[in-house]
Amino acid sequence: MVSGFEAAVEDHQRRIYTFARYYLGNQEEADDITQEVLLRLWRNRNELDDEYLGAWLLRVTRNACYDLLRRRRSAAKVFSAESEDEVAETEPARQPGPQDRAEASSFRGHLRDALEELGEPYRSVIILREIQGLKYQEISDALEMPLTSVRVNLHRGRKKLRERLREVYDHAAA
Repeated sequence: MVSGFEAAVEDHQRRIYTFARYYLGNQEEADDITQEVLLRLWRNRNELDDEYLGAWLLRVTRNACYDLLRRRRSAAKVFSAESEDEVAETEPARQPGPQDRAEASSFRGHLRDALEELGEPYRSVIILREIQGLKYQEISDALEMPLTSVRVNLHRGRKKLRERLREVYDHAAA
């Protein structure tokens, strides 16, 4: 028999990891954040309402990502060369292959870079809607943001993302 905690982990672990992975751009850090969030779930399992569990988990995940990014920025000020090495390690290995595969890989890299440059709350809203496929109300609950703000931030975030990607591709074509 599966416990409530195990069922919650099965239902939400992938979403937690995916959000952290896109938000941080680093697989190992996303793994660490996922473990940290699941540990918090374990510690708070008796106090959480099942109806709001998904929103709570995404809020905790986003906050854990913020904390990690703050620590990363602090460390970057002291060890700027090390942080450049970490970024280089997160780049996916490029393997020769068909043209479509190469273009898709290039686009994913540009998209990841553009997402990293996107400010808050645009980045969170876009990841939750476009990558994770959450409904507007779910995003509103997870980010504790009014529904109209979710829609406005999604619209503005998409626009900023399009502009950034247009800059990259217009520059590459020139």
